[in-house]
Amino acid sequence: METLFLLTEKITNGFNVGILDILSAIAILCGILVIISKNPIVSVLFLIGLFVSIASFLSILSLNFIGISYLLVYVGAVSILFLFILMLINVRVSELLSNTSNSIPLAIIISILFYYTIREILPYSIYSTKTINSSSNYNNI
Repeated sequence: METLFLLTEKITNGFNVGILDILSAIAILCGILVIISKNPIVSVLFLIGLFVSIASFLSILSLNFIGISYLLVYVGAVSILFLFILMLINVRVSELLSNTSNSIPLAIIISILFYYTIREILPYSIYSTKTINSSSNYNNI
């Protein structure tokens, strides 16, 4: 009775960093493939892979209810609805192929403006040029 045996869980509450890193890499890869995929049905399948990897990431962090509800809501409802609509409208891949090289400068301009706006808005950013007055007294409210 005096001996206490501690059991460490290797997967769920032990935060196995290797598995979390692999799932993060899979999620990032699936997110990139959702964006660059030409076929919308393949893109939805990569979106389902993204949702499954995020749900398994949450389950490994012992947030099981949120992971399962993420699977039910996003994979079970939203992704299947996207897939159903894409199959219903019958989009052909030949209709999607077009020259999109003329939109690259616009994408660069929008991303620079987005970065600048976020940098100026977020007060606690590393890159922020604004200083925060820490000597203000909140007791006089």
